[in-house]
Amino acid sequence: MKTILSFFLCFAALMGCTPAPASGMDIYTFSIGKADCSLLSFDGINVLIDVGEEDDGYKIVDALQQLEVEKLDLVILTHFDKDHIGGFSDVADAFPIKKVILPDYVRDSELYKSMDAALELHEIPTERLLADTTFQLGQAAFTVWASTKVYDPEKGNDNQMSLVTAIAFGQIRLLFMGDAEGGWLKDLCYQGYELGCNIIKFPCHGKWQKHVPTLLALSLPQYAIITDSEKNPADIKTLDALSTLDITTLRTANGNVHLYTDGFKVTVY
Repeated sequence: MKTILSFFLCFAALMGCTPAPASGMDIYTFSIGKADCSLLSFDGINVLIDVGEEDDGYKIVDALQQLEVEKLDLVILTHFDKDHIGGFSDVADAFPIKKVILPDYVRDSELYKSMDAALELHEIPTERLLADTTFQLGQAAFTVWASTKVYDPEKGNDNQMSLVTAIAFGQIRLLFMGDAEGGWLKDLCYQGYELGCNIIKFPCHGKWQKHVPTLLALSLPQYAIITDSEKNPADIKTLDALSTLDITTLRTANGNVHLYTDGFKVTVY
């Protein structure tokens, strides 16, 4: 059974004993097809989780500029599939990045090499997670879980290497699942990870998996964000499961997703 004492201390706020933050948090997930890119903006801090495909780079840069983002305090690259790291070079060229967190494995792909070159070119501090980590950014408490699995280049199990990020902001909790699937999703569900949240960025673009019912039972979110598209929609079985539990589903197939929280409640725009 996994025990992370610091994690539970960070999220004691969920028991209702922490005041609301002085300012709120905007959560954006961009509509870029079957690919991931989310922005958390709060306290003058900008955190980007994943950067879409290579052709999405200019779209992400444009979206961030329209939101008047001038710098990125943290970029979390959950894993090295093309739909999660593809736009990194464009983003790194356009914005100063204070730090990048990424999983501790190497992939033999041109996009990985391009990402690595951009990190070196811009001299961006990086942290390759060997173990779980917790840290504070402004009024938000972050926990990032490193996968329990080992990368197998022959199987190409990148999804099972996904970093999973939990954020507590006042009494609201967010959970960004990357593309966690298979044995890693099973461990998340059955090895004592605290998955309860108000907002979940659903794994694998809404793909149905046998552990999805357990994930939903443990997380019980009010809102589920799915990064899908009209061409590659979420599985009907997943959407039905979310509907049965009265979880409001926000799909990028329908456009950009924008939520706001003041630390007590969540508003959808």
